[in-house]
Amino acid sequence: MSFLNPALAWGACAAAIPLILHILNRSRFRRVEWGAMHLLESVVKVNHKRFRLEQLILLLLRCAIPALLAFCLAKPVLTGAQGLAGDAPVSLVVLLDRSYSMDAESKAGTRFDEAVEAASTIIEATPRGSEIAVIQAGGTASPLFDQPVFNQKAVVRRLRTAQSGYGAMNTDDALSAALTTLSGMTNARKELIVISDFQIADWQSKAATVDIVRSTVDAMDIKPEVTFLPVGQPALANVSIESLEYPPRPLGIGHQLNVRANLRNHGTKSIDNARVVLKVDGVEESVSQISLAANAATQTLFPCRFDEPGSHVVEVEVIADDGLRTDNRISTAVTVLNQIDVLLVDGDPNTQPLKSETDFLSVALTPFSFGRMKLADIVKTKTIKKQKQFNKDSLAAASVVVLANVSRLQDDQVTAVSDYVSGGGALIICAGNKIDARWYNETLFAKNQLLPAEFGVPRGKINEAGTSARLVSRFEHPALQLFNDASNGDLSTAEIRQWYELKEPNATADGATAASATVMVRLNTGEPFLIERQVGDGVVIQMATACDADWSDLPLRPFFVPLIQELITSVATRLTPPRNISTGEPAVALFPREEDDMAELMLSVETPAGIRRTIKSVTDGNQSVARFEYTSQPGVYAMTTPAGKDIHFVANTVRTESNLATLDQQQLKSVATNYNAKVSRSPAVYLADEQQRRHGREIWKYFLVALLVCMFLELLLQQRFSRVRA
Repeated sequence: MSFLNPALAWGACAAAIPLILHILNRSRFRRVEWGAMHLLESVVKVNHKRFRLEQLILLLLRCAIPALLAFCLAKPVLTGAQGLAGDAPVSLVVLLDRSYSMDAESKAGTRFDEAVEAASTIIEATPRGSEIAVIQAGGTASPLFDQPVFNQKAVVRRLRTAQSGYGAMNTDDALSAALTTLSGMTNARKELIVISDFQIADWQSKAATVDIVRSTVDAMDIKPEVTFLPVGQPALANVSIESLEYPPRPLGIGHQLNVRANLRNHGTKSIDNARVVLKVDGVEESVSQISLAANAATQTLFPCRFDEPGSHVVEVEVIADDGLRTDNRISTAVTVLNQIDVLLVDGDPNTQPLKSETDFLSVALTPFSFGRMKLADIVKTKTIKKQKQFNKDSLAAASVVVLANVSRLQDDQVTAVSDYVSGGGALIICAGNKIDARWYNETLFAKNQLLPAEFGVPRGKINEAGTSARLVSRFEHPALQLFNDASNGDLSTAEIRQWYELKEPNATADGATAASATVMVRLNTGEPFLIERQVGDGVVIQMATACDADWSDLPLRPFFVPLIQELITSVATRLTPPRNISTGEPAVALFPREEDDMAELMLSVETPAGIRRTIKSVTDGNQSVARFEYTSQPGVYAMTTPAGKDIHFVANTVRTESNLATLDQQQLKSVATNYNAKVSRSPAVYLADEQQRRHGREIWKYFLVALLVCMFLELLLQQRFSRVRA
């Protein structure tokens, strides 16, 4: 216990005054002889003990009155086991949840509005000189200021301009960022306040996070006080679009894209006649109506086409009356290709139909043109039948080059191909009866390190039964994952009658080759069939068999067209960074750079909130790289090039927070116990507890009551003890 006015506590010494007066009065008497005294001796002897007890009680009350009065004036407070901080400054970190579930609305407003108000109230009440930091959780955790500040008003002003609707809260990332910030602050007292709606999806079953937080706290010299402050009202009714699905193949002008929207009703009541709208580049294209039972899911399919090449945005929105509208829409970025130029180098030309080495490839890559259909092919092929026409100029416009059963290349052709691949080109090498395996191994594999693997001995025989092989039926490479679904074609039904042995990349003595080559497809014998290797900025794919029908029946199978289309388009677009990203991942765009162009590109990026930011590209080899890091908010990011062309990126987050159920009181208390935290139900409760922690609990009121009781008893007992007794 301590005193707010300790000097006045010395007034308790006044309790000795009644005692001193009592002692002095006892010593100041004189004996008087009285003849009738013997008549009272029996009465005095009987009542002596009672008189002494009454006088002792009155004496104690009279001593207690000045002592209690002194304690009242000194204002005693209970301090507990620790000393009082008083108005000493504090290091405060507020972890503010700004994830999209904080957009949930109630009559009092959104959860985020309540969280901002709570944070502002607490920050404004901090003692002068306190250092304050606000960590915004949602997507990637980010600080409100670059470093802790001491101006409460500045923090509150910035805080009131903050927005919610960001990615789902990453509890690990957020708490780690908050504790890291707190460990670098300097005041002797440190506090962490977590203001969130405390959704079950974010906080329950986070054993790993608890261990990380506890180990981080244990490593800190000054242990912080952690407080959980829940905000928001229960909002159980919610409909969300969980994801959009569509085939991953490249699109051309006029091609149909079937977009499937997956919707879920997280509420306990069914929803009837909700409108689902498809928009392409902001223009409404199609509308559907759905009904959703409670806690049920459904799908809606929308077909759409694109008349212009370039970057497009497809958005699906469900219009329903629910508590959270942020997850009622979802977008995806779609790139429509104008043309992919493929150069086919025919190593075994023939004037007969489908007898040349590249005839089947040409048909598979341009099926609409071959079938004289109105749709435009994505791929445009150019075939070189005379090898001397294959040179640096012919490579300049090609996105993909296919060497089909080409015996060997001239030295200048090797140099041109090596420069082409290193600069970002894609090269596919197909085997056949014309290739000079020894030359490929010595020149392209050992010397120039272009070939993914060495050619071994020929395998199988065309006209001999029992010597053929088949492809495995499971694929991990992105270009072939389409065929993991048997409805798109079963590659294992193709018969490979003859092929070259491709030596395993990691079985060679070339460490670089072993590290950069990957087996895409294997035969059922275990031998590699397709091997991919990264060379500079480009890629080389090596196939063990021929691309015509001489060594296999692959070209005669229905899946040959989608197989070749997937293979060619995937390698042609492999260097294009993804346009659909997760929140927190960077949006990256690549631009070709001329040899004499050393200037950086200036680009602007418009965020989903409508804010424009300017970024600079950096040079990386033969290209310029533009990188935008601030993608924590879900939605569409439009990157505008100096030419005025927009490149769209869409950042989406997991939809776990669409289930608006939050921790109940008992669950929240259990989670807080795991983190060694306390729970405050409101800012007022927190500030009251903080006041008591800082200044103790004042108990002078209880001393005042005791003083009044003592004064009343003293008066009452004085009258009672002094009355005439019978």
